[in-house]
Amino acid sequence: MAKNRAPGLDRRFAAQKWQSLPAKLWLDAAEEAMDQEFHGQYDIWGGDIDPSAVELSRHNAELAGVDDCVRFEVADAGKFHRDSDYGQLVTNPPYGERLLEKREAEALYRSFGKAARTLPAGWRVLVLSSHTEFERAFGRSAEKKRKLYNGMLKCDAFFYHGGAKTEPDKG
Repeated sequence: MAKNRAPGLDRRFAAQKWQSLPAKLWLDAAEEAMDQEFHGQYDIWGGDIDPSAVELSRHNAELAGVDDCVRFEVADAGKFHRDSDYGQLVTNPPYGERLLEKREAEALYRSFGKAARTLPAGWRVLVLSSHTEFERAFGRSAEKKRKLYNGMLKCDAFFYHGGAKTEPDKG
């Protein structure tokens, strides 16, 4: 998405063989899509505490053709820190249902919430979680919430702006 790359440019479609659609239409559409791609620089970072998850992410970035603009590191969410004035953090931490126990997930949310509050005011944070007490554990009410599904699991997307706003520690 960051590169504005049209999906399917590197594959063939059965419809390309249809006699009713001239081949030039497909070529023109592909050329137009490639002209719209972004070729600038990005600072996209991905991290996980699990080295195998980081390696899998690197592999998937290669397969998607975006390995030139995303870097991955083994990292602890509770120690997340950035100095840049602006940024956007999007995360889907464990919910305490499959990867961690509920208490472990809450400890992660608390730790990550403290780290997120140190981000400069120009940052936006989006957290996807199915944990019903996420905001309490994170230590801050979301400025906006959206209900959605991650597969079959009902979740909320929690939106925050800037790291400076704080509420009393609730957990």
